[in-house]
Amino acid sequence: MTRATALLLALFAGASTQAAGVVVTVTDASNRPVDQAVVVVEPVGGAPAPRSSGLRSVIDQQNLQFVPEISVVRTGTSIEFPNSDQVRHQVYSFSPAKNFKLALYAGKLYPPLVFDKPGLVTLGCNIHDSMIGFVYVTDSPWFGKTGTQGRVDIAAVPPGEYRVRLWHPRFPPDEAQIERSLKVPAAGDANLTVSLKRALQPGPGNNASNKWKGY
Repeated sequence: MTRATALLLALFAGASTQAAGVVVTVTDASNRPVDQAVVVVEPVGGAPAPRSSGLRSVIDQQNLQFVPEISVVRTGTSIEFPNSDQVRHQVYSFSPAKNFKLALYAGKLYPPLVFDKPGLVTLGCNIHDSMIGFVYVTDSPWFGKTGTQGRVDIAAVPPGEYRVRLWHPRFPPDEAQIERSLKVPAAGDANLTVSLKRALQPGPGNNASNKWKGY
């Protein structure tokens, strides 16, 4: 075998195992793009990649809102909750995936909290009922949120069979947890378009009721 032939074979072998991209687009019943939808790509019948250490995220409090309102993180991520408002907040969650309560505070008082269980965590403030936030915690390393065009690009997904999970706090009740099967090729992107059957539900907004807190 010549050196040139060996090089070509190596290149083809590398291409066959190259991770592809997954492109997911989410629209509502009126074909409008859905912004901030959580998209998680999970391997079927296989373990996800090993967890990375030192994963960190920040959820600020600005203008009596959690910023961002919706976060998606990998299991084991440390999340910091600074308070940039001029008033004090008391952040808490009763969710099984992360049950906690921070005493009333302002500024940057507490060390980060480790979100070590997969699941949905709903955040609230004991002082301001209109403050609601969400943290979607997943074991998968392949995840993201749709942008204003309703699209998310998830890179470096190895070839194989996957389950794609979608979530948004304002999905209709009968579509609260959307799942789709997807085959990721050895080369090129895998594309998936999900269209809701119904319109999005009203958002929490101001004067939100506790039904949005998901207990």
